[in-house]
Amino acid sequence: MAAMNGMLLAAGWARRMEPLSSTIPKPALEVLGRPLLASTLANLRRAGCARIVVNLHRHPERVAAAAREAGTGEVLFSWEPELLGGAGGVAAARPLLGPGPLLVGNADTWGDLDLAPLLAAPDEATAVLALVPHPDPARWASVVLDRGGSVAAFVPAGAPGPGERFLFTGVQRFGERVLASLPEPPAEMAAVWEPLRRSGRLRGAVVTGTWREAGSPAAYRDLVVGLLGERPWVHPGAAVADGSRIERSAIGAGCRVDAGAVVSGCVLTAGAAAGPGCALRGCVLAGAVTVAGETMTDTLALPNARVPLL
Repeated sequence: MAAMNGMLLAAGWARRMEPLSSTIPKPALEVLGRPLLASTLANLRRAGCARIVVNLHRHPERVAAAAREAGTGEVLFSWEPELLGGAGGVAAARPLLGPGPLLVGNADTWGDLDLAPLLAAPDEATAVLALVPHPDPARWASVVLDRGGSVAAFVPAGAPGPGERFLFTGVQRFGERVLASLPEPPAEMAAVWEPLRRSGRLRGAVVTGTWREAGSPAAYRDLVVGLLGERPWVHPGAAVADGSRIERSAIGAGCRVDAGAVVSGCVLTAGAAAGPGCALRGCVLAGAVTVAGETMTDTLALPNARVPLL
């Protein structure tokens, strides 16, 4: 059996994450001391991908550094001067991949998934989507399967429709023949999925484990704070003064919390500081920004901007 290859899609523009993604590329956002892309990279490694290709576009040096920091084993990079779309990015990376099927994952989710059902796919002319029972069909699009496990339909978020709803985790397996026949870039995944779906060769596999998305600054905060439980987390490279109060917050590498600061349900990352006299609740502070003597709630604070977290 040919070895399994892996590809991490990290070349998006991350418009929903703006303006945070202008300061820190989304795949490199800190999640309790690890870059966001580390989660999917680890899933691919556990599934047996010895060689993984990461595509790059925006902030390429910083995303590549995050991938090197997070990964073990071989990591190669596919640079896209122009965005090629999901399927186009995979097609452009084929010269870097070895023979065999391909596991593709997104760099903007966080989870621990058992991908064994994808590895068991016997037909190299199929693509298989890793699915989980849908937590919120009103928020995200759904996948509906027929009785044989083939994808019957994609249902937009909030739209009615028959059948049990599943959520696509962003991880999928391309059989070797599917990989060889990808359309020339630029191309989105729909250009691959729809012909396969019509012919019954787009399948779904329900996997187990945890999955969280991080598409917006508010979702990033919710992801990190949700991982904490009820306790705060402080990076060894952060400075927290006596006389400060930290509740269910993450204080990242190079960050600072001064005496008299109160930080609750917040994320500080990339050198941000909570200065004396501030009271922060549900905020994200990122980059070389200091908030002192202010009360802020549900706000993203950057060196050059403050915007509400919606």
